[in-house]
Amino acid sequence: MTNSQKKHVGDSSTSQKKANKQSKCFRHTVEQVQHLKEFLKKCPHPDKDQLIQIGKEVGLNPKKIKTWIYNNKTTTKTQIDKSDNKTLRTENERFCCENIAMKEAMKKIICPQCDSERASNLENLKEENQRLTDEDEKLSRVTTTRGVDKGHD
Repeated sequence: MTNSQKKHVGDSSTSQKKANKQSKCFRHTVEQVQHLKEFLKKCPHPDKDQLIQIGKEVGLNPKKIKTWIYNNKTTTKTQIDKSDNKTLRTENERFCCENIAMKEAMKKIICPQCDSERASNLENLKEENQRLTDEDEKLSRVTTTRGVDKGHD
């Protein structure tokens, strides 16, 4: 038995046919591709008659043209998606960095002017509180003294 006659385990006649078909890779010529791209720009959704017409012009059958159009659109969409994803990732990374910076800034918020205003406001409030407390005590003593004086009259 020669090497070409040997069968590998699991090989069948259908898998051999598939292997033969896969080895016959069909490539379009540069001119065909150029013509198909121009056609696709003019007519992004061709019908059956248009596929037959372009097939005659470039020398391909309509099924191959339909497959090429599908693959071309898929490839183009994939490239656009990759570009969009890259842009979105970059933008997301920038937002994350900004977010972290803002969080850090929020932790460290100390405004010297606001801090001194707060301190002086606090002092003013303490002084006013003390003044009101003193005034309340004076009024309490006056009313208590008058109440005691009236009770003894």
